[in-house]
Amino acid sequence: MVIQGNVADERVTAGMESLRRLFRLKSPISRQDEETLADQANLLFYLSLLFAATGIGNTVFIVSNFQPMNRPFLPVLGVLIIIVYGFILAAAFAWRRHRKAIVFLERARLLYVALGTCWGIFIIALAHYGTANQHALIVGLALGVVSTPIICIPATVAFCFFVPVSLLSVVAVTLTGFTDQVTAIAFTCYTLYAIVGIVCTNLAYDGRSRAQAALRREVATVSIFLREYQEGSSDWLWETDADGCLVQMPPALAPIMETSITSSARPRLSFLLQDSEDGAMHRELAGSLQKGIAFRDLKATALDGARRRWFTLTGHPLHDKDGRMSGFRGIGRDITARHEADARLAYLARHDGLTGLLNRQEILTQIEAACAKGGDFALASIDLDDFKTINDTFGHQLGDELLIAIANEVTAALGPKDVCGRLGGDEFAVLFAGLTLDEACTAATRLVERLTRRMVLRGHSVSSSACAGVAASEGPSSDAKRLFFMADLALYKAKSEGKSAVRCFRPEFEAEYNARFVEESELARAIEDGEIRPVFQPIADLFTGQVMCLEALARWQHPELGMVSPAKFIPVAERGGLIDRLGEQILEESLRQAAEWPDEVQVNVNLSPKQLVSGRFPATLARILSETGLRPSRVGIEITENIFVDFSQSVLDQLTAIREQGVRLVLDDFGTGYSSLGYLQKINVDGLKIDASFLRQIPDRKVEAIIRTITQLTADLNIHLVAEGIENTMQLDWLRSNGIHFGQGFLLGRPKADPPTQRIDLLP
Repeated sequence: MVIQGNVADERVTAGMESLRRLFRLKSPISRQDEETLADQANLLFYLSLLFAATGIGNTVFIVSNFQPMNRPFLPVLGVLIIIVYGFILAAAFAWRRHRKAIVFLERARLLYVALGTCWGIFIIALAHYGTANQHALIVGLALGVVSTPIICIPATVAFCFFVPVSLLSVVAVTLTGFTDQVTAIAFTCYTLYAIVGIVCTNLAYDGRSRAQAALRREVATVSIFLREYQEGSSDWLWETDADGCLVQMPPALAPIMETSITSSARPRLSFLLQDSEDGAMHRELAGSLQKGIAFRDLKATALDGARRRWFTLTGHPLHDKDGRMSGFRGIGRDITARHEADARLAYLARHDGLTGLLNRQEILTQIEAACAKGGDFALASIDLDDFKTINDTFGHQLGDELLIAIANEVTAALGPKDVCGRLGGDEFAVLFAGLTLDEACTAATRLVERLTRRMVLRGHSVSSSACAGVAASEGPSSDAKRLFFMADLALYKAKSEGKSAVRCFRPEFEAEYNARFVEESELARAIEDGEIRPVFQPIADLFTGQVMCLEALARWQHPELGMVSPAKFIPVAERGGLIDRLGEQILEESLRQAAEWPDEVQVNVNLSPKQLVSGRFPATLARILSETGLRPSRVGIEITENIFVDFSQSVLDQLTAIREQGVRLVLDDFGTGYSSLGYLQKINVDGLKIDASFLRQIPDRKVEAIIRTITQLTADLNIHLVAEGIENTMQLDWLRSNGIHFGQGFLLGRPKADPPTQRIDLLP
């Protein structure tokens, strides 16, 4: 009930506001007010013409029939009425010229007050001069004049005429002297009817006028939006007639029209657009237009000069008043950018983004298709030699250019049915169609020879070469993944033989792989079970016998094979990705045991270059130091010169992080690897170890000179020097006589699980 009461109150309030608006004439404060006043003024203009013509005619007729010569007052009033009508017409025509609605309506109110007053006085004069036979005519005239404002717009002007004329007409009817009850009631009802008519007419017109003003604004707004939409959007409007011809050429299709083969001034939309790149016309679009079926997001294409553009069309049929289809109207959208982006994504999903060759997944799909088809074909897996070195030396941009150049060379060497792809990094694959294994091996050899060349990239002379492994289909049982596996095994064998090598798959390669796999699996189990443990070999002072350090060496006590040499299982761990787990295990156990030794004894642990690949070793070392409580200065990390083969900024950063923890760095096997003295400038080491191969050649004069030079170098660098491989007293005496203080070897002590921590057992 409360809600219904609120609704009723709102309706009453709205009604009162509408009535107040009818009787109020004020300057417009909005565009809607301006348009409403203009509509009222425009209608009043035509009503003024009608009122003037009718009023002047009636005035002349009445005056001429009421003996004007005997009653001069009537012609004077008639002239006055005509003059007022003249002023009304002048005001109306002034409105047509200047379009000032508020001025016209304000003048009209004054003029219609004057007109109503004149007509009222005129009717009173007629009642005064009229005979008894003319009284009915006078009453009828009064009623007619009173009812005239019913159709007058606006209400404020209508009442300016109605009020004086109705009041004076009452006076006139009263003067006739025969105003019986029926006449009085009729006149009163007619007057009330006129009032209600004026109000209702003006309310209806005001509502219609405001609705039209709102509609015009909406139409104007929609027009602006449509214009801006078409100018600033990829969407555009189109319309066809019943025959499917464009009524007006959309701007988006104008360039297409210029390059179209059609000569029609109003071409068919379905002829102008195609359903595919090869189609002459869009048949689905033509069918929908012909059948009068609405459609949505229909894809179409057309040539805009040399560029192909893509659109989506949405349309619905139009019908005339008789229900017949008169055409189509809809929206087109330019989706060229989106289509090209989708095509680019589809291309990238199948191709390598750098070289444009097929990617790994797509080359695998091609091989699977070849396997399903059957017949002879072969796969060559190609890997560049020393690409990482080139990449690190000259930068990634030059490395990318090298890969692009290699891809171009490979593509140029292929036959029309061959397929090439980039598998990732510097690895490529070529699918030779219709070739046996021997033929594919010959083709791969020619391809490798083509890739072995020197080229200039970014002003640098770069040598390129590659190795290849070739595998052929195995008949109906061929499998794409197995073919890849076989080619990779052949490639692995080729790379083990050196640069520019080509090997074809042989069954023994798989047997070797399986053996390596068994080794890796066995090694993983041994690490998990703790079968690999450290033993320690002393490094002693050659003059006092004092144990200065113990080097941790990994030993595998196999339950069946007995003691397995590190030379066998360390390469397996590095190749199989087990070196991180193994190295962490040996490091943790070594430091845990060293924590129980005398404080002056150091422990050295060997570090494989592969342990630096992941970048986690410094953090692992810090964690183990914290867990064992061992002082960092009692720990030495031995690195070999092989670490400089893949030397990079990451390696340098990790070695620096190790020393920053207070741990010592020792360069092992010095003089036998790939290092240069320049690395001693980049890396701060705490000691060098002369490789055992030098001591075995004593008393060779050149070797002795090299050892003396290294001794002088370490003295100048203020780092300690350890001679490895001391196996006899002759070597020991020579080292003592040449001022080398520290040594290691079987003569001083073999690796043991419980090594001496004070002095060596035997010192000759």
